[in-house]
Amino acid sequence: MMLSQPVKYGMLTVLLMIIIPSLAFSQFSLDGEFRPRMEYRDGYRILRTDNTEPAFFTSQRTRISLHYKADRYKMKISGQDVRVWGDVAQLQDNPNVNIHEAWAEVKVSPVLGVKLGRQELVYDNQRLLGSVNWTQQARSHDAILLKYRNSDARVKVDIGGAYNQDSERLLGNTYSINNYKVLSYLWVQKQWDDFDVSVLGLTDGFEQGTEAPRYRYTYGTNLKYNFEELTLRGEFYLQSGDDALRQDISAGMYALSASYDVSPIQLTVGYDHLSGGGVRDDFPLRHTFSTLYATNHKFYGHMDYFLNALTDTRGGGLQDFYLKTNYRVNESTNVALDYHYFALSADLGSPTVPGQILNQNLGSEIDLSLSHRFTQDIALKAGYSVLMPSESLEAIQFRSQVKDLQHWGWVMLSITPDFLD
Repeated sequence: MMLSQPVKYGMLTVLLMIIIPSLAFSQFSLDGEFRPRMEYRDGYRILRTDNTEPAFFTSQRTRISLHYKADRYKMKISGQDVRVWGDVAQLQDNPNVNIHEAWAEVKVSPVLGVKLGRQELVYDNQRLLGSVNWTQQARSHDAILLKYRNSDARVKVDIGGAYNQDSERLLGNTYSINNYKVLSYLWVQKQWDDFDVSVLGLTDGFEQGTEAPRYRYTYGTNLKYNFEELTLRGEFYLQSGDDALRQDISAGMYALSASYDVSPIQLTVGYDHLSGGGVRDDFPLRHTFSTLYATNHKFYGHMDYFLNALTDTRGGGLQDFYLKTNYRVNESTNVALDYHYFALSADLGSPTVPGQILNQNLGSEIDLSLSHRFTQDIALKAGYSVLMPSESLEAIQFRSQVKDLQHWGWVMLSITPDFLD
């Protein structure tokens, strides 16, 4: 029996619809993220007083990411819309969509690759280079990266660099954006069965007016040791050089922690020390360690009072003693409770009372968080934090009539579909 042309084309179309996905879906994926978060802020980042009112709002991140992988290269393009509910009127059409990532990675050899474009730079536990995924916009860089991966020797090496311009130019290289002008780094990691060690050397340069960039140098190591249920971690970094605001930098930091995991409970105790300038220092900021491009939300308390040790402590540095607990209720539900005690790392003069030395105590913070995954694609997270500030923190923030307790609460829904699954 002869088939008509429409029937033939229809059968061919159905056949192609069956065959093409089976060939392409292994190299092509399309996923998304819908992430609204409601927040109640009554002491988040800045101390509340008798004269302040709490803030309540909903922010939202909507992201779609395309991944493609071929034999010799792979690509990712990720666009996102970040907004606060109500920041655009009903009939207004403001452009909000931007590119979060747009990169390609070319395989030069079985162990060597080149990655270039807009990308996240995430290393170790994100102590100095992280994506800051908690913020709705997150962080990404325009950079080129040379990657070496030797799985047999369990060695990884990355050499990265960036040179920023604010527009296409005919002459000159003056950079007007509040960002680094030049970034370069070397990261090396070696893994054994129970022990990981990585070293990082990073240089970032900043322009001041039409002057040539001034460079800051950060270098150190990250050590991790696993022994059955016990995990020990040590981090040690130094800073030198100068940048647009500070000269003759001489700063350092170290962090020590121990985690003990006895299912369903994990306990972590640790201490972080970021150096600061003393009261007799004419320019204390030069002795204050900068955490560069880190994900500080995961380290120094969820209420984000110390995202930038340079400005948030006015050059006094930071000490953070903490105890963290995580309880796995079941495969879908986790409850975490963290305690932080914050203190200056150096004696600091009061910015409000000339000649007075501040007490190093900055306050204590308690963070409670809950996460529950309904399905592979749907998760709900919530948290509530309380800060007990000291008089020193009040003086550093130039706040008076401060309440005894600072509050912050949030609820976040996360839906992450794989559109082609």
